[in-house]
Amino acid sequence: MTVRSFIFAQYIITTFKFVFLDMKNCIQYSLLVLFFLLVNNPLATSQSHINWSYLADVKFDVQFSEELGYNLHNATFGKMVKPYDGQEVIISGYMIPLDPMGISYVLSKNPNSSCFFCGGAGPETVLELELKPSAIKRYEVDEVKAFRGILKLNKVDDKHLTYVLLEAEPN
Repeated sequence: MTVRSFIFAQYIITTFKFVFLDMKNCIQYSLLVLFFLLVNNPLATSQSHINWSYLADVKFDVQFSEELGYNLHNATFGKMVKPYDGQEVIISGYMIPLDPMGISYVLSKNPNSSCFFCGGAGPETVLELELKPSAIKRYEVDEVKAFRGILKLNKVDDKHLTYVLLEAEPN
């Protein structure tokens, strides 16, 4: 082997090592970027903090029910809220009791005096809480509280509100 061939072989080996190490670093950096994208994606985490602007992404088609004798609000959910259907979320709002025993509550965007039931706000401004047994207790009217639970988007069931938080518990 001549000196020239030896130098050329060394050059090829060095270049191959450089390219191989560069590919390895490139893969490592790509995996690192992918990891951070997944961690910062609100739907990739176990729970997402949402606010009332997400729940405002709904339109209602009002239809009178002959059978029931009153108007039904059939919901069409927008792109902003649809991904959260069936997902664990955390949301804050004002506590409003539905019964004197303090067993049934809604979480409202607004205080009791201006909520959906009393003040003329829309149905998208209240969220029905289906509390875990461990979370059932008496809450103060208009107490600001954050709850965690599974968000259910209710399109047509007239026995429940448009939004229901299943397995709800204080956060």
